[in-house]
Amino acid sequence: MNNKNSSRRSGKKPFSILNFLIVFLSIVLAFSIIISIHILRDVESVSYDQEQYLYYRLSDGEYASLAERWYENGLGNENNPQVKNVLDYYAVGRYFEKAFLANAWEKAGNTAKAQKLRAQMEEFEPQMGQFAAEKQKIEMIFEQ
Repeated sequence: MNNKNSSRRSGKKPFSILNFLIVFLSIVLAFSIIISIHILRDVESVSYDQEQYLYYRLSDGEYASLAERWYENGLGNENNPQVKNVLDYYAVGRYFEKAFLANAWEKAGNTAKAQKLRAQMEEFEPQMGQFAAEKQKIEMIFEQ
C-alpha cells in the first residue's frame, strides 16, 4: 500500500510541473501576441495602402476624408517618416476643412471668424506641394 501512495505522489509532481509550464507558456504567448499587434498597428498606421487610399480620395474630390485621416493618423505623428510621405495629402484636407468652416461662418454673418480661418488656409497652401492645384478646385466648391 505504501508503494501505491508513493507512486501517486511522484505522479503528481510531473503533472504540477507540466501545469506550471503550460500556464507560463500561455502567458508568454499572450504577451507576445499583444506586443505583435501593437507593433503591427504602429507600423501600418500609414502604409502604402494608406497612401493609395489618400490618393483615391483626392482624385475623387473627397477632401473631407483627407482631413479626417489627418486626425486619425497624422496629428502628433508629423515626424514619423511614413506620415511625412503623405503630409501634402493632409494639407489639402486641412485646407478644405478651413475653407468649409470659413464658408459656414461667412454665411452665418461672422466675418471675423471667417477671416481668421482664411488666414489659416493660407498656411496650408505651401504644404500642399504637388497638389497645389487642388486649391482652385476647393474654392470652386464653395463658390457655388
